[in-house]
Amino acid sequence: MTHTYYAEISRDDEAGVWYVSDTDVPGLVAEAASQRGLLLKVRELVPELYQLNRHLFDQPTLETISLRLTSSRLETIRLAG
Repeated sequence: MTHTYYAEISRDDEAGVWYVSDTDVPGLVAEAASQRGLLLKVRELVPELYQLNRHLFDQPTLETISLRLTSSRLETIRLAG
């Protein structure tokens, strides 16, 4: 059975970037100006991190990894009054 890893991405409006805010992928830290850019970066980083940190993954002899990406964004909404 293959473990599904996860990465939550969030928006930092002050910095103007999307970033990985929570993950169980060992060593995954990334940010980009857009969600799409962050997705591309994560797709590039995960195989590299797997090669470097293979011993930290649940199954150290994988050919593929399932990664569930979720996103969130905190909005401040001005109320009338």
